[in-house]
Amino acid sequence: MKFVSVCLAAVVLLAGGCNSPSARLNAPPHGKPDKTHELQSLYTHMTDNALLADMTVTDIHFIPHRAMLSPLGEDRLRRLASLMETYGGEIRFNTAVEDENLTARRLDVVVDFLMDAGIDTAVEVVAVGMPGGRGVTAEEAILIKRHQATYQPCAAGDGGQSGMSLE
Repeated sequence: MKFVSVCLAAVVLLAGGCNSPSARLNAPPHGKPDKTHELQSLYTHMTDNALLADMTVTDIHFIPHRAMLSPLGEDRLRRLASLMETYGGEIRFNTAVEDENLTARRLDVVVDFLMDAGIDTAVEVVAVGMPGGRGVTAEEAILIKRHQATYQPCAAGDGGQSGMSLE
């Protein structure tokens, strides 16, 4: 009798766990969610702000020891290309690889990816270097969100002041 009660309780608990999936902020690598979280748009703005400040591709975005983008690298470059269409800029390739041949081939892969994505590669769009920017402050992120992601950097010579030009 006790065994039957325990089995019945286990079945009830297992069946109770089969409810509808909860909303997720970020879908990859698990596929597209059936329902997105209400904070998804804010999450996207935060990620885009970080990408615009950083503009970096690193060794982790490639298959180890090869000039092939990893799925993570493809996702990152796809989003960077989208941001570059709107805001322009230059991607920095931050690498610890000492093999100059591999580094050159990886740079070519990035340029080819951007060209296929519709980015004008006649101008230099990729350079070897450290990540850029100091990041975006919460105040700047709020202004960007409030003004529909129309970020206009302040003109040079503003005395080193961090700020936004909201035109």
